[in-house]
Amino acid sequence: MRTGLSFARGSCRALKWMAPWGVAFAVGAGPASAQVTISGADDRTTVGEGESVAFTVTVKYNQPVSAAAGNVVVTATAAAGTGTDVVTDGAPGALTAAETTDSATETADFTSPLTSLTIPVPAGPTTGTAAGTGTLTRQIYLNTSSDEDAEDEKVEVTFSVGATTILGQNGSVLVAPTDATRSVRIMDDEEQTFKWVTPTGAANTSPREGTGAVRTLTADPAPDDLTWSVALAVNEAGYILSSGTADLASSGQAAITITPPSNDGNREADTIELRAFLSGTTSGLPGLDEPLEVTFADVHALPAADKITAKAYEDREGDAVGRTTTEAKSVTEGGEPVHVRVTIDRGTNGYPMGEKLIVRPEPVDPAQRADYRIEPNSIEIPTGNGKRHADFVLYARPDDDVGAETLALNLVTTGEKAANGPGEVVGTFSIDVVDDTTKLIAAKPRAEAEAVVMEALGGGPLNPGDTFTLDANELFDWAPAAVDAAFAASVSGAAASARVSGETVTVEAKEAGDAAVTVTATGTARGSSAVGTSQTVANTASVTFDVQVVLADLAITLSGPENVNVVEGGQPARVTATANRAVTKDTTVRLSATGGDAVPGDYSVGNVVIEAGDDEGSTLLTATADDEAERSETLTLRGVFVDDESGEDGQTVNSLTFNLWDAAVPALPVVAQLLLAAFLAVGGYRRYLRRR
Repeated sequence: MRTGLSFARGSCRALKWMAPWGVAFAVGAGPASAQVTISGADDRTTVGEGESVAFTVTVKYNQPVSAAAGNVVVTATAAAGTGTDVVTDGAPGALTAAETTDSATETADFTSPLTSLTIPVPAGPTTGTAAGTGTLTRQIYLNTSSDEDAEDEKVEVTFSVGATTILGQNGSVLVAPTDATRSVRIMDDEEQTFKWVTPTGAANTSPREGTGAVRTLTADPAPDDLTWSVALAVNEAGYILSSGTADLASSGQAAITITPPSNDGNREADTIELRAFLSGTTSGLPGLDEPLEVTFADVHALPAADKITAKAYEDREGDAVGRTTTEAKSVTEGGEPVHVRVTIDRGTNGYPMGEKLIVRPEPVDPAQRADYRIEPNSIEIPTGNGKRHADFVLYARPDDDVGAETLALNLVTTGEKAANGPGEVVGTFSIDVVDDTTKLIAAKPRAEAEAVVMEALGGGPLNPGDTFTLDANELFDWAPAAVDAAFAASVSGAAASARVSGETVTVEAKEAGDAAVTVTATGTARGSSAVGTSQTVANTASVTFDVQVVLADLAITLSGPENVNVVEGGQPARVTATANRAVTKDTTVRLSATGGDAVPGDYSVGNVVIEAGDDEGSTLLTATADDEAERSETLTLRGVFVDDESGEDGQTVNSLTFNLWDAAVPALPVVAQLLLAAFLAVGGYRRYLRRR
């Protein structure tokens, strides 16, 4: 901001704006023959760097002067101001004693005005008593320049009136004024900021636990006359600053040492925040609103996981060294071990410093714990920089698993000293395990086993209650002359069940859904113990296949006896309803006459009920005996049932047609009637027995 006078830049002499200052010079005795005034804005005025400020000097005479002309000489001198007027924008508080006077170099911030200003006064009248009056005005300039600091400066300009040849008619002369000093504030146009600087050296650029690091607080630009008092703070417990305050004076710098703890016991790097703010406030310095973050490495930190590697080498039998230099790609069950060399790159700093590392190999899959053994159970990685090594021996144990597999180990690494903190880091190592055991029994190739199952299934889904069988011999290969095979079956899922009898596997569909049937064959070498299994021979194989059970749409068929003749008072005819699957609830098939010349009084027949879980039900058709003599009548019965799933009525099944005979038909001889009745009775009774 600029107030008061308006100034021209550089050497420009033109004034944009002026306001009068009042400064009077009075004569020493008698009435003054002339007055000298200096005008400006007020007792304070400001000017920007590289601008000018003008002072107006006015000579005003109110009395006749002597006949001779004369001059008024005004001398102006400028000097650096003194006292508490030397300030810096934004600097709080009173100035220190060292700041009360501008440095000598600050005189370069302005250019002194002309050393003197001569104002000529014309001669008065030579005769008579007429008063000679007039006003003479001149200007004198103060020019400022730019400096490298961000501080305002005060310039004091002093005006004095020298000897004059101008005399009043009463013989009086002008005398020097008693108050002719004016101050000008040079407003600095630079912004004062601060920044942190990291000195060179590893301790500063790569700080670590137990070693101090330096950060330099720098004022930009450097102060000239002022001293900035700065408060410092760090947010992390255990970290100590060399000083809680810093004074930034003409050097513009303050070095702050941050001393971390020697061991914080957590094996983790710390990022601390260093804050600087004006003393007595919580306000950040200009340019330092955010704290400075400094990360200190923990000298007890564990290596990263990718710094832990391992490689296996072939065994050297009978050699004290124990290993060759040939890399081993696999280890054989029950065979020679391999030697595993674990390498940890501890880096150029050897972290964790002065501490061994303990490596414990652990299985990635706990189920593999029984598949191997190692000697020793843990190893020590020595201290020092760079890559460090230690070895363990790995044996693959024989087991019942068949075929190659991969053994994966976690290399769990911890520090030797508990005082340095907890924590672990995990590397990985894996090696192929070769299985060279001979199979006693094995599943047939997938395509062959699948063909056996599909043939037994019949190529489609099963209905509840359906069963199928398959020969377990067709699913496995073994040497019958040397190995005895035993079979078992298990089912996953409620849709089916399975049982084994000898070599026959029977699968029964139970309910809609999916199930997985596993047929397991166990081979036993002839002459081996009947109890337990060998740990070096694979003697078990399995075949698993899926079974799909669906609930088919219900369909029912009516059937009757082969002899469709029913004699009045004779054996009834059995009418049977057969479903395509077991019904899920009691299902009724209603029978009704749809054709023939028989009337309801000629016969009786009930509905057919198929009980839940069954697929068949039946009823009896009886020809009613009466006193009427009739040769024969026909009767066609049709069935209608309610679907046990959909609940829909009116589904029609097939029709059956019967002949109803009167036992007293006169058209036949008595012997023929008796023979026919006997024949029908015997035939019908046999059919009845067979259907039951």
